[in-house]
Amino acid sequence: MNLRQQQRAFAQALRHTSSTPGVDGAPDYAERFDTYRNNAWQFFATALEQTYPVLQRRVGREFFRQLAHEYRAAHPSKNGDLHWVGAGFAGWLESRMTGSGYEWLADLARLEWAVAEASVAAVSPAASLAELAQFDADALAALRLALQPSVRLVASAYPVWSVWQANQRDDAEPIDLEQGGEHCVIACIDDRPVVYRIDAVDFLVIGQLASGETLGEALDAAGTDSAALGRVLGWMFAENLVAGVVSPSAPA
Repeated sequence: MNLRQQQRAFAQALRHTSSTPGVDGAPDYAERFDTYRNNAWQFFATALEQTYPVLQRRVGREFFRQLAHEYRAAHPSKNGDLHWVGAGFAGWLESRMTGSGYEWLADLARLEWAVAEASVAAVSPAASLAELAQFDADALAALRLALQPSVRLVASAYPVWSVWQANQRDDAEPIDLEQGGEHCVIACIDDRPVVYRIDAVDFLVIGQLASGETLGEALDAAGTDSAALGRVLGWMFAENLVAGVVSPSAPA
């Protein structure tokens, strides 16, 4: 076999209990790679557990590992950095849990993946609220905000923030899922990920700003008043979620 054929045969052997004879002419010698295969699985599973610790607590380690096996079969790692093996887990879990009564686990996974992304995102110098003061009131509606690269937004019909918050320890009591949906903002603050719970209107405003809409457009989309927008902006600047204020006249 040439080098490419050897690499493909080796990768196949790592992911399966036995190789498939006939792939690129590779012989069935996967049993020789038990040590490598076990290490590859353990590294994958451990990375997934570290990314989704709350989810693992809620379903138990044994079932979580079963899910990890199924997920790996559908989404084998394609990145040299194991941090990213869980990138598709929430989407896969949504399909896996359809009709099971545990659909909320997919939203919990989305929240934990947002935390994982925020933890490795770049950090920009924070902008101050005083930067808005240099603009006339008539110009405010046309301004845009550049948010911190770590900012992520997760909305759910389930109380995923409450589940996440309670399960920062091992002996947490179950959360009543009937208490309703929650809206979360995730960001890296002082070198650690922070998860905020905010109300639906504030979430809508921040979502508009995160997508590049102007302050005026965010206000219109949320259907709220300038006082509410001022409250949201004050909170965002106070938490260092804003990296810059962009005016229409600024260079592209």
